[in-house]
Amino acid sequence: GPKLVSQSSQCSSDDGHAERYFLAGREAAFWAVGASLFASNIGSEHFIGLAGSGAKVGMCVSWGEWLSPFAILLLGWVFVPLYIGSGVFTMPEFLERRYSRGLRTYYACLLLFLYVLTKVSVALYAGAVVLQQTV
Repeated sequence: GPKLVSQSSQCSSDDGHAERYFLAGREAAFWAVGASLFASNIGSEHFIGLAGSGAKVGMCVSWGEWLSPFAILLLGWVFVPLYIGSGVFTMPEFLERRYSRGLRTYYACLLLFLYVLTKVSVALYAGAVVLQQTV
């Protein structure tokens, strides 16, 4: 209770906590960063959705997963230098510095809405399908 409120209020002040939170103080090993990216992306929708699509359509569904690292690398080579150069940690922060606070708020709200609409709802449904099949 009170300890959590105290810690969250301490972390909300902008005195370097953002860099420690988003970038682990720039001290994380490459394998930890890679495992974190993988773990934050994988979910029940992958196990259910991709397996079901692969069974129905064929293995061509997997090409999206096999080719995505190349797209991520290309985006990293293009955008990471821009982010490092401007000293930002998130895309909404970049939009605020480049354009306006209103665009940052709009983008953050839009992504939150789309995330709940697409990712969370599909993950919950896929989890329910797994539970229904196993119970």
